[in-house]
Amino acid sequence: MIELSRDITFGQYINNGSVLTRMDPRAKLLCAILLIALVSTIGSFIAFGICLLACIILHWMSRIPVAYVLRGFRAIAIFLLFIYIIEVLFYYSPTQHTTLIWQWGIFNVSWEGIVRNLLIMVRVIFLYYLSSMLMFATSLVDLTDGSEALLSPLQKLGIPVNAFIMVLVIAFKFVPIFVAEIERLIKAQSARGVRFDKGNFLQRATKLGPLLIPLFLSGFRRAEALSIAMEARGYAGAVRGWRRSKRRQMHLQRFDTVALVFIIMFCVVTIIVNLIAPF
Repeated sequence: MIELSRDITFGQYINNGSVLTRMDPRAKLLCAILLIALVSTIGSFIAFGICLLACIILHWMSRIPVAYVLRGFRAIAIFLLFIYIIEVLFYYSPTQHTTLIWQWGIFNVSWEGIVRNLLIMVRVIFLYYLSSMLMFATSLVDLTDGSEALLSPLQKLGIPVNAFIMVLVIAFKFVPIFVAEIERLIKAQSARGVRFDKGNFLQRATKLGPLLIPLFLSGFRRAEALSIAMEARGYAGAVRGWRRSKRRQMHLQRFDTVALVFIIMFCVVTIIVNLIAPF
């Protein structure tokens, strides 16, 4: 039996009372944005090693089991491996310093292609981990309130920040809902004699094809019910000067400030190491 909810953990909120869960959502989002920008900027293995140490500390503070986090990488591991092989085989550098290892027709493997594409794959893994950790430690309400508070200055320019943030957050949080829906459809088809765990890759993909139509219909029904519920609660805000109230006020604590300062210092040090690192 295929249980996707155990393998796809992205978007699930774990309220275990950890330090990361209790952080102010604004400080948490700023720290996540800084770390994501840092990982997207650096390009040396030493700098990524420093980021790995930071992720280990971050994971220790989250109090989330390692097996649970690694379980979510199964969904993208095969895809990343396939992309890496394609990138290495078709990597081409116009410089004369390319160290060619193997070549056959249009396929060529070079040392520069292996290293460069390995850095790209490591960057993607770090980005996926940081995004997953943000979803694990932040609820839907906190993520919405924190994002709206950080982007509130854009509201004065006429940009619909509230609607944009709500759509973005709902899109992220619909991931576990769709996973549960796919799992329900698979179990229903398995009860009728369809074996999704038998056959090769193409045969399994062919069996999953008929599930797309009921999945989309279920998604449209959920979206329609959600839109009706939001309109019934006056979320649209058609009146000039309308402003949505908050049930609780956000306050920065001492730990939030210390964590934000530490992340800024960590980003500066890592960038300096990335600039002077030999590899």
